[in-house]
Amino acid sequence: MKKIIKIAAGILTIGALCLGVFWVYLWHNYEVPILMYHTLDASRVNNYAAVSPQHFYEQMAFIKKRGYRVIPLEDYCRMVVNRQTYAHNLVVITFDDGFGDNLQAAEILRKFDFPATIFLVADKIGTDMHLSAEDIRTILSNSRVGIGSHTLTHRSLDTLGSEALKHEIAGSKEKLRSTFEREITTITYPGGGYNNETIEVVRDAGYLCACTTNRGFSRTRELFALRRIKITDRDTEFSLWAKLSGFYNLFRRLRKP
Repeated sequence: MKKIIKIAAGILTIGALCLGVFWVYLWHNYEVPILMYHTLDASRVNNYAAVSPQHFYEQMAFIKKRGYRVIPLEDYCRMVVNRQTYAHNLVVITFDDGFGDNLQAAEILRKFDFPATIFLVADKIGTDMHLSAEDIRTILSNSRVGIGSHTLTHRSLDTLGSEALKHEIAGSKEKLRSTFEREITTITYPGGGYNNETIEVVRDAGYLCACTTNRGFSRTRELFALRRIKITDRDTEFSLWAKLSGFYNLFRRLRKP
C-alpha cells in the first residue's frame, strides 16, 4: 500500500512540475493580440478579408463586455521599446488598405471609445473604393482612430530593389505626413511580405514599428515584424475569445517571411 502511495505521489509531483513548466512556457510566449481587419462590406463577407458591419459591432461589444483593454498600436510598441510589463488583457485593432467603409468602422469604434489604426495606401486615397482625404480627416477629428502607412502603391516589398523600397516606405510616410499634418510612426507590409532589407529601410525611415501577418516564428517583441490575427465574418464568440487569448499564435501554422 505504501509503495502504491509513493508511486501515486511521484506521478502527481511530476505532473505538477510538467504543468508548471508548461505554464511558464505559455507566460513567456504571450503576445498582445493585434487584430487585423480590412473591409466592412457586407456583400463580400464570403471573402476572407470582409466582416459585416453587424458582426463587427458584435465583436467590439464582446471585447468590451469581456473586459479587454484596447490600446493604440503606438502605445504597445512603446511598451516593447521600454521593456515594460503589460497586463494580459490588452488588444490592438488595425485595418488595412483604407477602404471607404472604414468610415463606418470608425463610427462603431467611437461608440465603444476604442482606438485603432487604419493603414492607408497613400496613392490610393480618394480612388476606387478607398477613403477620401476628407473622410480621413473626419475620422481623425471625430474618433480615437489614427493612421499608418500601407506603403505608397501596395507593392510586395520583399520583391523590390533598394530604391523602390525607399520610395514605397519613406515616400508613403512623407505623403501621409504632409497631407494630414501628423507624424506617421507605423506601417504594415502588403501581403505580409518583407525581408531583412525591408526592415532596415523601415528603421531608417523613422518608423516606430511595423506589422506583418501570419509570418515568422516568435514575434512577441520584434518591433518590425509584429504578427497580427485575421478576424473574419465567420468568427464565433469562442474563436474570437481564442484569438484574444494572447496564445493563439502558438497554435497557428507559420509561414516563412
